[in-house]
Amino acid sequence: MSIIPSLGTAASGINAFQRGLDVVSDNIANADTTAFKENDILFSELVSQFSHPHGGSRFQTGYGSGVDQIRAPFRQGAKVQTNNSLDLEIEGKGFFMLVDPLESPIPFFTRAGAFRVNKEGFVVNSDGLLLQGTTITIDPETGEPTAGTGAGPIDLSNRVILPKATTNVATTINLTATKAGVAKSVTGVEPFDTTGDSIVGGALTINGIAFEDDISPDIDDIVTAINDQTSLTGVSATEKDGLLVLTNQNGGPISIELNMDVDPSVSAKLGLKSGNYGGAILAGIITKNGSAGEDNRISGQGTRFLSELKTGGGIVIGDKTYIIQSIESDADLTLTEDIDPAIDPDVPLMAGIQSIDHASPITVFDSLGIARSVSVRFVKLAPTPLITDIDPITGDEIVIGGGENQWAWSAVVAKEDNSNGQFDEVQATGVMTFTSDGLLAGVPDPKFTTGGFDFNGGATANQNIDFDFVGTAFNSADGATQVATNQGVIKYTQNGFAAGILQTYSVDRDGVLNGLFTNGRTHALAQLLLATFPNEEGLVRVGGNKYIQTDESGDPLIDAARIGGRGEIFSGTLEGSNVNLTEQFVKLITYQRAFQANSRVITTSDEVIQEVVNLKR
Repeated sequence: MSIIPSLGTAASGINAFQRGLDVVSDNIANADTTAFKENDILFSELVSQFSHPHGGSRFQTGYGSGVDQIRAPFRQGAKVQTNNSLDLEIEGKGFFMLVDPLESPIPFFTRAGAFRVNKEGFVVNSDGLLLQGTTITIDPETGEPTAGTGAGPIDLSNRVILPKATTNVATTINLTATKAGVAKSVTGVEPFDTTGDSIVGGALTINGIAFEDDISPDIDDIVTAINDQTSLTGVSATEKDGLLVLTNQNGGPISIELNMDVDPSVSAKLGLKSGNYGGAILAGIITKNGSAGEDNRISGQGTRFLSELKTGGGIVIGDKTYIIQSIESDADLTLTEDIDPAIDPDVPLMAGIQSIDHASPITVFDSLGIARSVSVRFVKLAPTPLITDIDPITGDEIVIGGGENQWAWSAVVAKEDNSNGQFDEVQATGVMTFTSDGLLAGVPDPKFTTGGFDFNGGATANQNIDFDFVGTAFNSADGATQVATNQGVIKYTQNGFAAGILQTYSVDRDGVLNGLFTNGRTHALAQLLLATFPNEEGLVRVGGNKYIQTDESGDPLIDAARIGGRGEIFSGTLEGSNVNLTEQFVKLITYQRAFQANSRVITTSDEVIQEVVNLKR
């Protein structure tokens, strides 16, 4: 009988359970280690040689136990909130890939996603290893992101977005359908006829009050006569540069009636026309400037263009409305299109003021990224003959212009922002036509009256900005409409922006690292890459929550998150340890008792051997 084998059997058990205690203690020590994977130890039996000369399992005895393998199944750890945007958790399969900045040929893999940006601007882990991804570049024209090819360090240094000049403004707007579209007041008066008979009493009525006494055609006498009735009419008169100027002291309209039956020459004597005028009459003789190349210029003697007109407003001459491009002085202004060449430049013009019905400031950006305020102004046009065409698809006759539902729009750049620096200027203008349902019927291409938008400060000249009033489609309520409700620009978008410096980061579930810039823009900067392995349990731990590949793990397969079975990435969280302390304590007790029991076997075997030694005594 041999007693010695029992000592070896018990010793193997002690060694096996000692390894078990090592594993359990390591698990417990890493119960709060980021992305730590709990280790399992698997034991296997040891078998002695056959003890019977004829063999057979009936005579086979065990020779203790040994450690078969220690494994770490990659079970998902708990989610740990950190609110740090570069703390990343992989939920599902995959590993972050890390490279030593000293260009070590061995890549590391980890599920511990606690990253930061180092002083050189690279994304690194706590050991300074470079997180791998692919750089994303932004097309400066379209703004579309394009991912690079291959894996490399994620460089966030010198991240500056260059400015983008506005090229498109899209608006949602309603222009009230109740606007009448007629002139509110008259600009200009005719020359005085200071010869001949007095103005006959009863020929002149102002604000419903008739002048019964005869009035001398001398301008001083006319001023005196009108001022004598101011308490009744509210209208006072003054003389300026030999012209008669009327003002309603109450700020209301001035209604003038000239009775030609009583005095046929009353208009020539007064220099006035019958009509209802808003506020003060703009006095003066308005003529077309006939100089070569200046057919769109209007000048007036004794006028007050600066105080009583507004850039982007309209002047009605005959049956046509012209938009005021700029007002250079009290006596000179420029229109956005040529006046009808049939008008003799030497003949004084009677013109009605077409007021601006709505003005809305919008912000655009020039080529330097400077924010510029552009006032978009709308004027209801006087009714004109319909302009029709044939729809090429349906063959139906459609209205493309004219009628009562036509509006002129203009984009005005203030003198502080435009290149002339002297006066506000319309730099784009166009016309919108609406159907009888209040929906958009047509928007011809705008006219750039200066060749494009010319901003000061060194910005690129002739900047093209397309004003989109259509919305998603014609007859769409998200563009321009003309219905009886509140008017004005409801909302607008534009595609320009100022320069911006990278301020903070975020990472989406696809692993796209987005940068938030100081100009409020968000752009994709990089795409994080995840590695998977044919046998992830074949990876070898090298400390610091890192693994390296082995022949048993196979080569890494690298791609973006959520592709090919890879997990998704969550920002602001880390994967916690998957150690189950309850299970570990149970194993700790089991291994402790087993270790003690095996030590008792050795003690007992030692006592038996001692008894055998004592037999010869």
